[in-house]
Amino acid sequence: MKIALIVFLVFACLLVIPRLMMSFKALRMKGKDAPLTHTASQKRIQSGKKTVLYFHTLSCGACKMQGPIIDKVKKRHGNTVFKIDASQNREAAISYGVMGVPFVVFVENGKIVKATAGVQRESAIEEFLQDSQKGDI
Repeated sequence: MKIALIVFLVFACLLVIPRLMMSFKALRMKGKDAPLTHTASQKRIQSGKKTVLYFHTLSCGACKMQGPIIDKVKKRHGNTVFKIDASQNREAAISYGVMGVPFVVFVENGKIVKATAGVQRESAIEEFLQDSQKGDI
């Protein structure tokens, strides 16, 4: 019984608590100006158009599930979706409060609309982008 409780507490400390902290931090980002630390997405963000920033790393298992979803959305929406390797672009990752990957940030009118940790459904990303006009992409 004691061993099971210890295992549960270790599990909670190592997996659940960091995820909760990331979620809380992501909620606090809502409505703030989107940092312009990622060079490739700067113009898009400054234009006010809807933008999706996907932070990932090559060694992340969950990113291997999220990657094909992001690729499908990127294929349909072109220069609306930006893939950012958090291990290579630490400045951008830090400025967006990335504490773990995958991490997806939704930006509109230069403001962070939503930031989420973990694998996101394709439909959730598409729903955000659905109002984008072909001319905006």
